[in-house]
Amino acid sequence: MTKRDRRRQAVVSEEFEGVELGDPRRNKRAKKIADRLAAQPPASLPAAMVDRAMLEALYRHLASESGSFEALLNAHVQRSVSRVKAADFAYAVHDTTDCSFSGESRRAGLGTINAKDQGFLAHVTLAVAADGSRLPLGLLGVERIVRHEHKKTRQRSSKETRRDPKRESLRWSRGVAHAETLVGEAGRLIHVTDREGDIYRLLAEMVTGGQRFIVRAVQDRPLEIGEDVARLFDLAQETAATFVTEVPLTRRGKHHWPSKHPLRTGRLATLSFATLPLRIRRPSKHSGDLPKVLEMNAVHVFELGPPPGQPAVEWLLLTSEPITTRAEVERVVEGYRTRWTIEEYFKAVKTGCAYESRQLESYHALSNLLAYTFVVAYALLLMRALARTGRTWPATAILSDTEIEVLRKLDKRAVGVDPSVRDALLAIAALGGHVKNNGDPGWLVLSRGWQRLRDYEAGYRLARGEK
Repeated sequence: MTKRDRRRQAVVSEEFEGVELGDPRRNKRAKKIADRLAAQPPASLPAAMVDRAMLEALYRHLASESGSFEALLNAHVQRSVSRVKAADFAYAVHDTTDCSFSGESRRAGLGTINAKDQGFLAHVTLAVAADGSRLPLGLLGVERIVRHEHKKTRQRSSKETRRDPKRESLRWSRGVAHAETLVGEAGRLIHVTDREGDIYRLLAEMVTGGQRFIVRAVQDRPLEIGEDVARLFDLAQETAATFVTEVPLTRRGKHHWPSKHPLRTGRLATLSFATLPLRIRRPSKHSGDLPKVLEMNAVHVFELGPPPGQPAVEWLLLTSEPITTRAEVERVVEGYRTRWTIEEYFKAVKTGCAYESRQLESYHALSNLLAYTFVVAYALLLMRALARTGRTWPATAILSDTEIEVLRKLDKRAVGVDPSVRDALLAIAALGGHVKNNGDPGWLVLSRGWQRLRDYEAGYRLARGEK
């Protein structure tokens, strides 16, 4: 077989260096599987493995009890930690996604997701560069949760829920603690969560532990102001803006799965920024093992004059970070906006790698495949992030010479003599149906484009008499 210098395969292969499955042969097989999955991320498993012998080896490998999700992912996690330590500091973005699989027959070990689908949850901690590039640095942790029955929190009192040592909300605390332990250097990480992470226990643990954080508020918490008591959202709305600026907001198009984020037109929004120090009172429902008062800062972001029919952007961000100067406030907001990187990562997993279309019949096999998928999705996200940074990375960083030649023959104007990574990804997206004037391509068109490029490349090699 002709040697193919694919950068995305090289990234994945590098992430699997040092994988330890207890046997050199299993280690070698894991690297080979990773290479083939990286070559065709959205392809079916038979297509990705290329031949029957490798496909059968894959199925045995995924089903084997000698391999585990943690062992397969560990080498990548350790490399992620090294990348974090090489930076001054990094964002640790936490979020949960559901891995949902359709079909009438039950798959061994899967739990309930909704009324008709089965699957499991994955609570993910993704490290992201804090230098403004938003480049993904890799995973710092993944916790998988299988619900064997629908959540029954409404059938229990809040006291019963808080006393349950297995309650799902503790995953946020575990994720933060695990990431801090891995990195092992205080202040190196800034933990970022959306509204689901607005949990008093989590905030208390981060404040008392001296950890850095940016959390979007959803709870209208009681505040101490001298001898008086106020509510968080009232005080935020009453606080005068310290400055106003225009910020470009990206478009949110139609979702291909249920999403908590509404559709949004791309626009240049006028945002006001207000800052306030806080003394948050412990909710009365909590026990005395948590501090009575937590001190932190807040940044309130509110859109002035949104377009008709569009909800105003409003974020109330709780943070450990200083907010004295405009630059400090902007860094807090940029930190929260970096949270969107994990949403893009989940799209890379589900659309770019077509993970939820896999037909494996057990939770164990699906978990092992997820370890590979997470690393391949990291490589895809990294390639697209490099294209968006504006840096002049050459297309050879992600494509072989043959792939570039095929793209050039398909569209000489789009892929010139020395194409950049961005030129190449736009050309691939065009194969998937993307129109350049519509902005940056999404994962669906990139996934289709990668597959079409693979088909064109195979035909090109056959025409030249290559295997």
